[in-house]
Amino acid sequence: MKKSLLLPIAFITVFMFIVSAACSLPFGGGKSATEEPQIIVVTATPQKESNVVTAEPVVEVTQAVTEDTSSYDEAQAFYVEEFDGDLGNFTYDVLNFGSGSTDDATIEADEGALKFVNNADDLYTYVYYEPYTYTDVRIDIEAENLATSDNSITLFCRYDEELGWYEYNIDNDGEWTLYYYDNVVAQQYVQLYDGGSTSINMGRDTNTYTMICQGQELSLYINDVFTHSFEHKDLKDGQIGFGVSSYDSYPVKVNINWFEISEP
Repeated sequence: MKKSLLLPIAFITVFMFIVSAACSLPFGGGKSATEEPQIIVVTATPQKESNVVTAEPVVEVTQAVTEDTSSYDEAQAFYVEEFDGDLGNFTYDVLNFGSGSTDDATIEADEGALKFVNNADDLYTYVYYEPYTYTDVRIDIEAENLATSDNSITLFCRYDEELGWYEYNIDNDGEWTLYYYDNVVAQQYVQLYDGGSTSINMGRDTNTYTMICQGQELSLYINDVFTHSFEHKDLKDGQIGFGVSSYDSYPVKVNINWFEISEP
């Protein structure tokens, strides 16, 4: 179940993901907003699925935090979020695929950054921008790695709680994967493509990542260098957002310094 992301956050723990019932987030999400989001633009996108990821998370349920939708009317469709004001337009979830607990994942808004700390293996944190749904959209993020390099940054678009979403996962070593979470047929992650990039600044460094969803085309840029493009036609529109994941090594400490939503 999505939780509110309010400022200051001060180490909030999170989660709820039920893949087969589609009541929570990317990796099988759910929407808790009390208003219908505004649709910005629309385009279309079914195509072949390659590798289906069959692992399922350990389901841990936490109480829902009351969502503050008071700022929805003032929300902007395209803007730069620098995490130094009211974050009532954002919600989040944490998925636990590992041996720890969702209590091991914390998020804190502090000093103009959204600070993620994962103190266990295989914790996937997702943050959603609630007020709008998009078809054609560009999302950019600046991520600063402060600890172990065994982590990834996620950008996702066209998130629909009933249908699924698209996401790029970019590992700190330059490897990346494009997933389609098919919540209708496979009800699992479907790997569409993967690859590697030499454009990433590995280790304790800062990188910018870009995902563009335009028509049937999904594109990835790393530090403004074109990395990959792929066509898929299952999903037409949905919410957008970002996340941070830990794997075998931890702690994972990543600061998201800004997040930008713009027209492609």
